[in-house]
Amino acid sequence: MTEPTPSNPARARRILLVDDDTAFTDFFKEFLVSRAPGAWVVHTADNYAPALACLKEHAVDLVVLDLTMPVMDGLQLLTLLKRTHPGLPVVILTSSATSENRTQCLQNGATLFFDKADVAGGLEKIYAALESVAATPAEGFHGMLRQVGISDVIQMECLGRKSSILEVTSPKGTGQVFIEEGAIIHAEIGPVRGEPALFQVLALTGGEFLIKPFVKPARRTIDAHWESLVMEAARLFDEASAAPGGTTASAAPESPPPPAPAETPATQRRVQEIVLCSGTGELFYEWQSAGVENRIQLLSLIARISASLVQSLPLTRSDRLEIQAREDRVVILLQQDRRVFVRSAAPPAGA
Repeated sequence: MTEPTPSNPARARRILLVDDDTAFTDFFKEFLVSRAPGAWVVHTADNYAPALACLKEHAVDLVVLDLTMPVMDGLQLLTLLKRTHPGLPVVILTSSATSENRTQCLQNGATLFFDKADVAGGLEKIYAALESVAATPAEGFHGMLRQVGISDVIQMECLGRKSSILEVTSPKGTGQVFIEEGAIIHAEIGPVRGEPALFQVLALTGGEFLIKPFVKPARRTIDAHWESLVMEAARLFDEASAAPGGTTASAAPESPPPPAPAETPATQRRVQEIVLCSGTGELFYEWQSAGVENRIQLLSLIARISASLVQSLPLTRSDRLEIQAREDRVVILLQQDRRVFVRSAAPPAGA
């Protein structure tokens, strides 16, 4: 069998080494590259911020993670990665190889746990383990809709810039969502295609989902940004749930109800900026936001106001705020572990 070469990139394993000890990452990168020339594409990061930026820009098969790092330690980053990239294998390689750390990491989703002290005499063993983990296809990740929402799975795939087919099966039907490099390009359920099909798939409950290898659909039927689509699906679900009889969005019509004449339908709006951060204000993702720090401060302020209102008044907790103007619309989501800011605008006249 021929060795992988740079001219045959499909066979190369893509790995991200995250460690604030740059001398160690340089050593380990050189070992991987020289051990099997052309077999590895190696990215490095010295803390969580460049690691998350790398995952946003590049598809990765495997992350090798140290535990002792500044700001966000390895265990915290592991927990975050398993939430945002659930199909991505994470291997711990650390000098803090206590039994407690080993147990915590494996319980939080680490695939393997290695002691750096074993590197000197066990490089080949570690290499064989990494090669095996990286060679295992990520496709086939599956789960129950009672355990995770379809919108969460779509967010994970899109933020990870993945290409896949999300197949959802429930008692009310089977649908597919096609995601190409982090963009939703097509959806279908029964005879329905495009955005109406996506909204129906997002409303399915009580079944199973499966992430399958990507195959290009016959045609592209969806062009809107995934965040805007998920927001619109949530709005339709809320409206349908509030309707007489409590009908849910799974029985929604094939197209959204027409808006008031003075407004622009949300699905026709163009997303202008997106900010996604943690519940403590750490930036996970931003798109075209020139004032990202101001957006994070705004999200924190609204979260504090919301918490204060709930404590002071007999109100139920709300995690969603919409600000609607004639031309602009802002949607804010406040959840325990993440906050989202999305600003959209009506297209220019004649566009």
